[in-house]
Amino acid sequence: MTKKRTNNPKSTPNKGTRTNTRNNRPQTRTAQRPTKPRKNKRQKGLHRKKSSIKRKKQLIVLVVLIAVISIVGFIGKKTYDFVSNIWPNVISLKNSMTGGAIDTSHVNTDEQYDVSDEKEATLQVRHNVFIDVGCGGNETGYITDDKTKEKDLNLVIAKKVAKELNKQEDINVILSRQEDIYMSSDERKSLAEGQEAEVFVSIHMAAESSGKATGVETIYSKDAKDGSGDFASLMQTSIVAFVKAENRGTNTYDMSVLRDNSMPSIYIQCGFLSNSTEEKNLKDETYQNELAKGIAQGILTYIDAKK
Repeated sequence: MTKKRTNNPKSTPNKGTRTNTRNNRPQTRTAQRPTKPRKNKRQKGLHRKKSSIKRKKQLIVLVVLIAVISIVGFIGKKTYDFVSNIWPNVISLKNSMTGGAIDTSHVNTDEQYDVSDEKEATLQVRHNVFIDVGCGGNETGYITDDKTKEKDLNLVIAKKVAKELNKQEDINVILSRQEDIYMSSDERKSLAEGQEAEVFVSIHMAAESSGKATGVETIYSKDAKDGSGDFASLMQTSIVAFVKAENRGTNTYDMSVLRDNSMPSIYIQCGFLSNSTEEKNLKDETYQNELAKGIAQGILTYIDAKK
């Protein structure tokens, strides 16, 4: 006897199926991931990523802008400081050359001691200038890493100063030494006295332990009452107008070579050999020539101002 297939609502459904109470058809249950929430999640994450990149770009632009402003400000300040420092020296030198408060003889840098329009009697007046070459012999002075000796550079600069001064017809130059020999301070001063020098100029270099100090300085005796202070001031102004170096100004020290001299006497420290940058300059011939011109011009201007 054949049994008929019937849908029995009371029969137990198989696992994984559900009975549809409407049409009594078994339905398979399929697990599906919701798409819309995931889509929204991706969009939110992308938005946060774009916002973060935008903020980073804005931060970079801000940092670059601050850096540019800082650099421009730094350069502007350095330029202002440089102009502020050099301008008084330029004005002072101009006054000393053109008949200002210091120099009433209208000195001109390019035509210093141009006597073509002066009387013949003026040509007969000669001014003795004593150039003292620092160190010498066993007194070497400072020695650089490449064995350059201060005494040798002093002689190089002094000879260049003498060469500049000898271009003037009314200047007679006396060098304390023209070779590598030792001379005591008393011998140097005695020689200047014997030659009836009108001015005494001692050429030296400087040095110190840190290697950081730079610049030109002119020294005169603290007890001098013969115009040495004015000479030092005028010389310092002249030098820094010719060479690019830190202006360390003038100072008074009890230097044996300046003590008790009968003529205006100064001691020039042309720069620091202990500083690598300044050492390079002091050994450069172009710089040496400009330095010599500055020293020579300081001497000529001072002598001219005394007329």
